[in-house]
Amino acid sequence: MENTNTDQNSGAPVNTGKGLGVAGFVISLVALVLWVFIAGAAVISAALGGGMGLAIFWLIVSLLGTVLSIMGMMKASKAKAKKGLAITGMILGIVATALSLRTVMAVNEVHATVGDKATDALKDLGKMMGDSLTKQMNQAVDSLTKHQ
Repeated sequence: MENTNTDQNSGAPVNTGKGLGVAGFVISLVALVLWVFIAGAAVISAALGGGMGLAIFWLIVSLLGTVLSIMGMMKASKAKAKKGLAITGMILGIVATALSLRTVMAVNEVHATVGDKATDALKDLGKMMGDSLTKQMNQAVDSLTKHQ
């Protein structure tokens, strides 16, 4: 039996889920390929006292790719259409989601152990630089007033 992707009764096109499958595949692929850079940036941010926003955002992107792929696969199954990209997107999305979840946990751990210390160290450094700059400015003003 040939699949013409149209409803036999009305002749209207049937939604085969191809669009959802392709969207899920692309988002999952991007989430997986860029995960290395995002994870590195998120961990560095946490070490410098930043939040978990980037890691959580990437987890949401990974989940979105997985969900869209699953939805595309389900619609393709109902329409008896090809679902290869949807299955591939689902697999890539699951891997990206697992890695992103691990990144969220790692960022939380780094933030808890290093982040507060790094923030305090940066504040101390800023205070020292500010004090040094103030001292140098005062010396310059004193020097100028003595020579006038």
